[in-house]
Amino acid sequence: MNDTLIGAEPNLARGWQRVVAFVETTKFRSVVLLSLGTVVGGAAGLAALAAGSADPGGAVSSLAPAVRAAALVRLGWATLATVLGCMGANAITGYVDRVMDGVMDRTRHRPLPTGRLRPADSLWFGLALAAAACALAAATTNAWAVGWLLFGLLDSTVVYNSLTKPRTSLNVILGSPAGGAPVMVGAAAVSGEPFALVAFLVAALVVAWTPVHIWSLAIRHVDDYRKAGVPMLPVALGVPTAARCVGGASLALCGVAAALAVVAGFSLPALVLTLALQVPILAESLAVMRRPTPQRARRLFKLSSPYLAAVFVIVIWQSLV
Repeated sequence: MNDTLIGAEPNLARGWQRVVAFVETTKFRSVVLLSLGTVVGGAAGLAALAAGSADPGGAVSSLAPAVRAAALVRLGWATLATVLGCMGANAITGYVDRVMDGVMDRTRHRPLPTGRLRPADSLWFGLALAAAACALAAATTNAWAVGWLLFGLLDSTVVYNSLTKPRTSLNVILGSPAGGAPVMVGAAAVSGEPFALVAFLVAALVVAWTPVHIWSLAIRHVDDYRKAGVPMLPVALGVPTAARCVGGASLALCGVAAALAVVAGFSLPALVLTLALQVPILAESLAVMRRPTPQRARRLFKLSSPYLAAVFVIVIWQSLV
């Protein structure tokens, strides 16, 4: 009996390690921010529903309780579908990037390079999650939400990771629309329409944010990308040119944020707060442009995610008041 228990302990440990490896390959921390975009899009969709209701220009609270409740249920399902889809996309791209990840110091401890998970397991796990996401969205939302979800999945896994990341320095630009897709999923799920202006501007904000986020990371780890033969912007064009591109992308990002605040009709406190959030982004981007050291690039990279989350929260607040 004791021998049986002793033999079971290593099996349990190996099973737990395998579960942890599957979770790691989904890069769940990045999923949280992307899925918050779905909630933001849903909030914008609710505001659009209220604007088109019998009380034009009314607040979300003016919607009939049944309409509001049904929209929130659809948003909940859409958010869950986005979570599953983003997890699936990350598992699939882990399979696609496995050789590169094994070369780079930053990523060599991931489950596939270390052998804690077989490449085929990551691929099939990702495909299963992506299929479950699409099936869930199809069963609980509408065709437009499913369409945006599929667009994000394909842009991330096929256009960015499979086709352009290993071949061209334009990879981040071509892959950035995938980051805005979750916003459109939420808006479409709630409103039943393929397009809502405020949600589209939020998605555009994410698209503009992505180069700032990824290029600053690439400057920080330029030697890694060069060693792996990945033509990220600092590798293909040099760090100084990439730093100037980061500055240009930051200006575009702040411009989209200002346009969003105006078009969405932010209140004065929300407008001031949104504009204030642009200051540290511009300051850190300017610092990277002036002297693109790894430390400065890392600061900008670390700042960019809280920045986007803060803007998301402001949009939710202004959409629901």
